[in-house]
Amino acid sequence: MSRDSTINMVIAALGGEGGGVLTNWVIDVADRENWLCQSTFLAGVAQRTGATIYYLEMFPRADIPEGTQPVMSLFPAQGDIDIAIASEVAEAGRLVQRGFVTPDRTALIASDHRVYGITEKINLGDGTIDPETVQAIAGRYAREYIHFDMAELARQHNSVISSVMLGALAGAGVLPFAKASYVAVIEATGKAVKTNLAAFHASYEAASAGGVQQFEPEVSAVSPDVFTVLKKAKTAEGGKLLARLDDFPESCRETMYHALVKLVDYQDYDYARQFLLEMEAVRDLDNGFEDSALTRETARYLSLWMCFEDVPRVAQLKTRATRMEKVREEVKADPDQLIHITDFFRPRIEEFCGMLPASLGRRMQSSKIVSALMSRFTNGKKLRTNTVSVFLVMRLLAGMRRWRRSSLAYSEEYALFSVWLQEVRNAATRGQFEQALELAECGRLIKGYGETRSRTSRQLKTILTRVEQSSQTPAATVALWREAALADDDGKALAKALA
Repeated sequence: MSRDSTINMVIAALGGEGGGVLTNWVIDVADRENWLCQSTFLAGVAQRTGATIYYLEMFPRADIPEGTQPVMSLFPAQGDIDIAIASEVAEAGRLVQRGFVTPDRTALIASDHRVYGITEKINLGDGTIDPETVQAIAGRYAREYIHFDMAELARQHNSVISSVMLGALAGAGVLPFAKASYVAVIEATGKAVKTNLAAFHASYEAASAGGVQQFEPEVSAVSPDVFTVLKKAKTAEGGKLLARLDDFPESCRETMYHALVKLVDYQDYDYARQFLLEMEAVRDLDNGFEDSALTRETARYLSLWMCFEDVPRVAQLKTRATRMEKVREEVKADPDQLIHITDFFRPRIEEFCGMLPASLGRRMQSSKIVSALMSRFTNGKKLRTNTVSVFLVMRLLAGMRRWRRSSLAYSEEYALFSVWLQEVRNAATRGQFEQALELAECGRLIKGYGETRSRTSRQLKTILTRVEQSSQTPAATVALWREAALADDDGKALAKALA
């Protein structure tokens, strides 16, 4: 039966996911099936500030009247899409939002995994998109919704997600093309044929079976009933630390367990003991309000605060064997293949001085001469961290964490979180547990490094000063100030709320 319209397809893929490769595969498949295919793309920005949208229109050559050529569009139009493919949950939602998915026409094929976008990451609070909501909307608006975790399937077969998306497209049966044509175009590339075909066939089977998996958001691997499994310490010192968790409410132990693991990794056992001492003072004042939420939330934000990112911490993370393994896995490097890693650094004068003993660091930071000399090292630097010389320098910097508690950076962080803890304890001592909990939640204001760290620290100082001036400040007002501080980068919302 002849056709009187094109098949229109839109593909949304992120930078590095092979959206262009997938598009070329589909074009080659159409050509093998004697279909005319026209494609274009609307460039986004790689690495998650925006997906690149690829648009294809296909028409069988056999149905083109002799001596004529069909007129095809260069851009996708709302309500005119037959097939929509998204490499990730949020991108599927954006296709729906743009009107490219309609209930009467569009088959939507999407991966269930999440890749957080820049707009989600830069949000001062929780700016993440709710994947369950997106799934529900996508299923409601699409004529047919085929989805499963394509990233995991690609990982299992050491392939890239483009081959999995091609398999899903073929398995869904939304194009009148034979499976053999898809296989042939993959083989014709001559690149990673074995892994790409393995991923393609696995995805084809998943899509052929309906391709629908019940979406379940990620949950913590730890819960109170299995907490005892995690309490197996590897050292005697670790055993002593974990034994002290028995003195805390059960609802707090999971959070505090992860806090202790992080603190020991960040510094040492004494640092974790310091955390426990601070938390025992909070626990003794906690009356169990909202299942000991005061102790739990204070532990959450205090542990994160105490693991602030200074130069030794960055160097420690950059030179870890696990990091190198992760990079090799991401770039699909063979075991015997050499890789080169270039890291970008842009330390401020404050970061350099922050490593020094507190008194010396303050003097150097306030010296115009020292600032001028050090400014030549504060511009953006690209360093090959896989080279022996740079790696040794990074390891030397990482080793400086043993003197962290005498450094200027630590003294400044300690001074501020001590004031925060004291205000939390003061509110609890007064019996104002709702206010104490809201003050504990203010710990989430402290984040990032550099200018971001300075700005968020100033905002918290401002809130703590106001509470100190008026101890009867309602808990709702403290919550209002905190949300205002998270509303923007320039502090205007907080200033307005305080006024």
